[in-house]
Amino acid sequence: MLEAVRAVGVPVRLRRELALRYGRLTEDARRLVQAAAVLDRAVPVGVLGEVAGIGPERAEEAAHLAVRGSVLRAQGPYPVFRHPLDRQAAYEEVPGPRLAWLSLRAARALHRAGDGPLPLAELARLYRAGGRVREGLRCLVAAGDRAAAEGDYATATLLYTQVVEEDPRPEGRIRAAAKLARTAQLARAGEPVVEAVRRVLDQDDPPPRLRGEIRLHLSVVLRNQSGGALDSLNEVALAIPDLELSDPQTAARAMVVAAIPSIKGWPIARHQAWLERAEAFADRVTDPVARAAIAANRATALMLLGDRRAWAAADALCAPADSAMEAAHFARGWTNLAHAAVALGYADRARSYLDRASAGLADSSSPYLEGLTETARLVIDWHAGRWERLHQDADRTTRLYQEIPDLTSEAMLVRGLTALHVLGDVPRARRDLLTAARTTRYDTGVILTASAAALARVHLEAGRPGQASEAVEEVLRRLERTGGWVWGGELVPTAVEALCASGQGERAHRLVADFAAGTADRDAPADHAALTVAQALLAEAEGRYGEAAALLTEAEREWRRLARPFDAARAAEARGRCLLDANSGDGAGAEDAVEVMREVVEAYRELGARWDVARCQRLLRRHDVVTTHRRGRLGYGDRLSPREQEVARLVAQGRANRDIAESLVLSTRTVEHHVARIMRKLNVGSRTDITAAHARSEPGE
Repeated sequence: MLEAVRAVGVPVRLRRELALRYGRLTEDARRLVQAAAVLDRAVPVGVLGEVAGIGPERAEEAAHLAVRGSVLRAQGPYPVFRHPLDRQAAYEEVPGPRLAWLSLRAARALHRAGDGPLPLAELARLYRAGGRVREGLRCLVAAGDRAAAEGDYATATLLYTQVVEEDPRPEGRIRAAAKLARTAQLARAGEPVVEAVRRVLDQDDPPPRLRGEIRLHLSVVLRNQSGGALDSLNEVALAIPDLELSDPQTAARAMVVAAIPSIKGWPIARHQAWLERAEAFADRVTDPVARAAIAANRATALMLLGDRRAWAAADALCAPADSAMEAAHFARGWTNLAHAAVALGYADRARSYLDRASAGLADSSSPYLEGLTETARLVIDWHAGRWERLHQDADRTTRLYQEIPDLTSEAMLVRGLTALHVLGDVPRARRDLLTAARTTRYDTGVILTASAAALARVHLEAGRPGQASEAVEEVLRRLERTGGWVWGGELVPTAVEALCASGQGERAHRLVADFAAGTADRDAPADHAALTVAQALLAEAEGRYGEAAALLTEAEREWRRLARPFDAARAAEARGRCLLDANSGDGAGAEDAVEVMREVVEAYRELGARWDVARCQRLLRRHDVVTTHRRGRLGYGDRLSPREQEVARLVAQGRANRDIAESLVLSTRTVEHHVARIMRKLNVGSRTDITAAHARSEPGE
């Protein structure tokens, strides 16, 4: 509140009115008002009198006059300002020497009050206003320590940043920077935090042990919230030499941080090498918090690599925590494991890990970890087909954590996917998917791959295979460079389809071979199902429809076993497409193919996948299969058909014909015909009249 008041300033009129009321007070009352302005908290009249330097009886009379003169008001037994602007105006009128004198007296009075924990942040402000910078900084550090111990990492980060920026002594800045970098991992740490820590590293020459520790913690901040994968990894690589000789325990923590892979980072062989080095140091780690951090990061690294040792590493996080920081590391580990497990295809385990993480966060306040659990839940719900209100939930999370790039980008990914498949809003989906890919920093393999795949699907449905191939090209290069094929399941099937459609069959074959080799020894059932789909799409592109259909049947069965209904429906759709192409003109075969597609349409409808329903209906129309009404039924007359209702709804939303065409997988010319018929049936003369007329004609919508 005070910062906002200072930023706005006190209006001249209000300052003038307060000066008039203030000028009518006695000298004792004015001194009491000055003391109240400096203290800026509700305290007994006796404390105000002590700060002002007047006795108890005179203080009572002064308080009475200040309230009667409308300068202060009574808040229970305490006199306080009527508004923060009144307080700010009174504070700014206190002369400099008297302000310093009052501030020091106020600090001593608060020390003597003894009613509960010391208000350390307030004491820091008072000491600094009184010219006692060192005492003020000590109070700020103590306030940060208290907040960190209580699990309030956001407040601790704010206080430590203030110390780093204000302490005139290099040694004080170094100590504060070490604490700041540590707590910032669990808070919303933006660029000011990174800049403050970097200034200390660049200008204050910390001793090797502290320099290594600060770099380690800074690398985690860069990894999760600011900077990027290579920035983070390079920072931790610089930290390790400083730590190996001076602090083997922290060196082990740094090594296991370097082991966590990213699609934007090093080749995975380098991450695996760091993991092996960290394991060699394990016996030298005795500090419980360090052991908790190492255990969480080791389990995360193994899970992200699809290493079967991950499950035993996850079980190691079940040990009871003896401190808030230890519990926070365990909670972070469980949350990371939830993200990794759902990507691998282990939905039940992911939900179990997320429940453990939520329980571990019950007694702490970490915006970053809370956001990490929210985004994990969004991704789990997306894959599980729990799409009711998922777009709204993703939108809320995107806005809530917009200061933390990897959180907002993952939430934005889900918002984009639901905009495409649930709302059928292609322009909105495209914006979200592109922004999510630009925003992500570390990205352990989900955001870039899923966004590129979805964008490629949009281009494929619009008949733009060349642009679909371009949409996946950069991410494919990242997979090839890092060898992180375990992250390729979201992308490879769509990439195969795009490459084949754009005449790059040889590249598609190489991609499938690389994906198969890169995931052969990984514990990643989602990748194995995706590989089967990719192999089927290759067969389909080469006209081997029977082989493709058999592979897709296997993939659909596997996706259902993994409780991923949308992926199962997509595999079934591809199978129906193969059967339609293979049995064109064959009565019995064609009927079987149509039945498969009708089941797929029903599956998409149950999910709420409007865009996918439209695509399937378009496919059936190409094969002369009519699904909008029963055979022999007359037309809809003056009533809107289901398709016209969809078009009218989108027109009423202000969507252009081209956007509607993309959303409903139609040609622009077809949409124009629909709009013309809607205007005729609703008896309106322009698009702007459709909203009201459509609402009247469809009151149930």
